[in-house]
Amino acid sequence: MSLAELMRKYQAVARSGKADDCREPIAGTTVQQDGMRAEGRFGRHVVIVDEPKGFGGEDSAANPAEVLLAALGTSLSVTLRCHAALLGIVVGRITVQLAGDLDIRGFFDADSAIRSGFQDIKLTVAIESPATPDQLSRLLTAAERGCPMLDTCRDATPITLELA
Repeated sequence: MSLAELMRKYQAVARSGKADDCREPIAGTTVQQDGMRAEGRFGRHVVIVDEPKGFGGEDSAANPAEVLLAALGTSLSVTLRCHAALLGIVVGRITVQLAGDLDIRGFFDADSAIRSGFQDIKLTVAIESPATPDQLSRLLTAAERGCPMLDTCRDATPITLELA
């Protein structure tokens, strides 16, 4: 089955309006034994996360902020490719450059006006494609609306935090 056929199949399910058929539950566990290195396990996949040596880690893997940016960029790339297939737009390589600033005043609660997360994030997307600028603009609009991680980062997602 081609990507376009697969996306049309999922699009039909989404348009059916049956919420139970559209949900994609995702769950995992992260464990940090000691130090800053941690493992996240999601099904059969493992994600290693660490902090740089200057922040107490061993610098053996991307830090949590970098992993979030990677999730955002790769989610946008996937969404672009899926919507391109739906729109009949041929795409090759998709590159997303990401940059953001963290402010440790938020992390250490030194200034309540400064958030602990990214102050802002900038994404620049390059798409290798013979498509017209208008087609690529339509594609970017569709991906901007449909990208799950972009939505998660842009809009407040309710999060429950509790001790086990």
